[in-house]
Amino acid sequence: MDETPGSKRDWSMTQASFDLLLAQLDRDRESAGEKYQNVRNKLMNFFRWRGCAMPEDYADRTIDVVARRIGEGAEITARDPYLYFHGVAVNVLREHWKKAERQNTGSLEQLPSWQTPSEDPHEKKEQETEAWQNEVRLECLDGCVNALSKLHLDLITQYHQGQGGDRIARRNALATSLGIPLNALRIRAYRLRGDLEKCVVNCVKERVS
Repeated sequence: MDETPGSKRDWSMTQASFDLLLAQLDRDRESAGEKYQNVRNKLMNFFRWRGCAMPEDYADRTIDVVARRIGEGAEITARDPYLYFHGVAVNVLREHWKKAERQNTGSLEQLPSWQTPSEDPHEKKEQETEAWQNEVRLECLDGCVNALSKLHLDLITQYHQGQGGDRIARRNALATSLGIPLNALRIRAYRLRGDLEKCVVNCVKERVS
């Protein structure tokens, strides 16, 4: 469900809701505060890089939505909490673009044809939509990679390192260190890659739905 900047206007952040938010970020209050500031900085950059005139305002609105959800029973389970905030920010940004498009459409209709811009607003919107979808994919990839165990992360990383003969040598050494045949290593790496791709696809579907 989309979260818009103006949704549930009667809700506002309280000290209790802020405390619940921090508790979701980290059990240690000081660490939670650092993570909160890090998330807020990333959100401001997210909105700033996408042309929002007031990135701080949209970052705070996104945080308010997350805080309200937590108060309603939601939990942040991602290893990187920003991934959860990012999913909400995408919907907030989507509403920002819708509002901007409505305003631009009204302004363009009032201009004579020779004063209208040559840039197609619909094409621009498609480009912007594609940009944030790519951002979502990258965030999902980061989250899925971070969710891997150290053993699996090291395996898939080492398996794809190097080129040509160096790659072959690395894979042979990796198979030897794990005590398995090279073919078994290939199967294991293939399955891990498949699981990673499935994780990213499911994450993207959840974020853009």
